[in-house]
Amino acid sequence: MLSSFSNAQALAFLAALATPALAQNGAYFTMGSPALVIDSLDPLLQPGGQSPHVHSVTGGSAFAPTMDFALTQTSKCTTFGVTVDKSNYWMPAVYFRKNGRFTLVPEASPKHKVYYKYGKGDNTPDLERSEFPQGFRMMAGDSNLRSDDGSMGSPGNQLNWRCHSREGQTATGFPKGFTSCNGGYVGGLAATMRFPSCWNGQDFNKDAPMAHMSYPTNRDGMAGCPEGFKKARFPEIMIEYWLDVSQFDGQYSADEVPWVLSNGDPTGYGFHMDFVRTLVIPARKISTNIVQLNGWKVGALAHAIKGCNIGNTGDTLGSPQCFPGAIQSEDAKQACTIAPVVNQDIGKSGLNALPGCNPIQAGPGRATTPTNCAVGSVPPVNSVAPPIASSKSSSSASTVNAATPTTVRSVVQTTSARSTSVNTSVRPSSTAPSSPGYTNVGSPPSGGSSSGLLPASVNSKSGVWKAAGCFLDAVNPRSLGKQPEWWGRQITSSNCVERCNSIGAKYAGTENGGQCFCGNQLINSGSRPGKCTSKCSGDVKEICGGPGHLSIYSLDGSVSMKKRTAHQRHNRHFMRSL
Repeated sequence: MLSSFSNAQALAFLAALATPALAQNGAYFTMGSPALVIDSLDPLLQPGGQSPHVHSVTGGSAFAPTMDFALTQTSKCTTFGVTVDKSNYWMPAVYFRKNGRFTLVPEASPKHKVYYKYGKGDNTPDLERSEFPQGFRMMAGDSNLRSDDGSMGSPGNQLNWRCHSREGQTATGFPKGFTSCNGGYVGGLAATMRFPSCWNGQDFNKDAPMAHMSYPTNRDGMAGCPEGFKKARFPEIMIEYWLDVSQFDGQYSADEVPWVLSNGDPTGYGFHMDFVRTLVIPARKISTNIVQLNGWKVGALAHAIKGCNIGNTGDTLGSPQCFPGAIQSEDAKQACTIAPVVNQDIGKSGLNALPGCNPIQAGPGRATTPTNCAVGSVPPVNSVAPPIASSKSSSSASTVNAATPTTVRSVVQTTSARSTSVNTSVRPSSTAPSSPGYTNVGSPPSGGSSSGLLPASVNSKSGVWKAAGCFLDAVNPRSLGKQPEWWGRQITSSNCVERCNSIGAKYAGTENGGQCFCGNQLINSGSRPGKCTSKCSGDVKEICGGPGHLSIYSLDGSVSMKKRTAHQRHNRHFMRSL
C-alpha cells in the first residue's frame, strides 16, 4: 500500500501511526523523558508513606514520599530536556506474567513522552489557557477500574493502549491479537492517557481525587469547560508510556493478554497517572491570561503557550518561541536518577508475586482493597527523607517491618540554594537518647508516653525552648507555616529552634527527619502520641517529627491550636490573582 505513496506521504502516514491523533491538532510541544526512579511511592494518595504498588516516576530529582513547594525547588536535575520543568509525573509499572512469575517490563524509548497541548480548533494558541497554580496536583485514570464502563471514553480519548506493530491494535484496556509489537514504524507497547484541564478552583482531595477537575468539551477557551469548572483552563497534558516487550516475543499467543499492572490489574483499564506541579509565587494577571509562576522558569510556560506551535513542524524546543537557552542534552537527561526510597525487589529477574500486596483482580467489577496481606504486605514508612541524585547518593537503610522484605532508605538531598548561615546550639553528640534531658514525644509535657524521644529543651538566644510534643501536620496546607523554613540541610531540633527564633516565630517544628517549620499558631492539628519517630538528619540521636507529624517546641512548652475557616480552606491557591 505504501508503494503508491511519495516518500513525503509515506513518512507523514507513518508519523501519524506513531503519534496519537489527539496530539496533532492545535499548538503543542512534547518532551521525552527516561525514568527518574521506579519505586513504591505516591505522594498524592499515600503522602509520607509507602504506596501499595510500584510506580515509574519521571521529572525533578527531589521526588519524595511527601511533596511540597520547598522540596520541589531543591531538585538538582530533571529527566526532561526542558530544564525549567521540575514537575513529577508517575504511573504504575507493567509486568509480564507467565507460569506464575511476574517480570518487570523494561521501558522503551522515548519511555515517557509528555505532550502539552493548548491549541484552538483553528490550530492557533488558545490564549485563555493558564499556567498551573501553586501546589497544584491532579490524577487521571482509575486504579480500581477493571472493565470498560465508559468512563475512560473511546480509545484515544482519555486512555488507550496500542501495540505499535504493523497491525496497530488499539484498545482502551490491554489489546490482544498479536504475538509481537515489533515491525511497525516504531515498535513497542504503549499506554496513552490524557489529563483533565478544566478546574473548579478547589484543592486535590485524595478521597475524591478527580473531583476538582473535569475534561473539556470540544469548544475553545473557557467556553469548553463545563459549568462549575470555569475557574481556569490549563494546557492539556497527555502522556505516552512506552514499553519494550520484545524480550517476551513468542512467549504468548494472539489470544492471550500476558500483561499485568503493578496494582494487580490484568485488564489495563486500571492504568492511571499522577502529576505534581512545582510552583513558586503567585503572579499578577496579564491581559486575559491568568499567569502564575511555577516550577518552570518564571514566565516560561506562559511564553510557550503564546507562541510555541511546533507540533509536527520540526522546530526544536530551544527555538525562540519555545524555551530558548533551557535545553539539556540526552546524556544529561539519562544521568538524572535517584535511588529508590523503598528497598525491595521490583522484579527485573522475575518474582512469584507482584511487589507489595497486589493480588490479581481481573474484574469485571471494581477492584477492592485486599484485607489479608500477611505475606508481602505494605508496611508503613517510619522514616523517609528526600532522595538524592544517584551520582551523589548515600543512604542508610532502616528496617520497616521485620516480617516483610521491604525496608525504607532514609536519605537526604543537600542543596546549596538555601545557604543561610544560622548560629546553632547543638547538643553534644555524646549525649545518648536515654540520658537526662530527653522527654517522651507525642503529648504535651503534662503526660502521655511514646517510643519517640526529643531533647526536653533547647537553648536559643531568647531563652530555653521546651518540647511541647508530637502533633499532626495537615500537610495541604501546612499546619505550621506555609512551607518549610529549611529543607535539605542537616536538621536538628536545635538549629530549627534557632532558625525560628531568629525570625520571631513562637513555635518551631521538625518533621519527617529533615524539615523545619516556623509559625505563630498550629492550624487544623492535634496531639498525636507515638507518631514522631523519624531520626533527625543532622543528629540521629534526636527525633525530628515523623511523616506528616511535627515535633513542636515553644518557650513555655505549650501550643495554641486553631481550626481553619471555610474561607481559608477553599481559597488557598492564591485566588486573589484569578
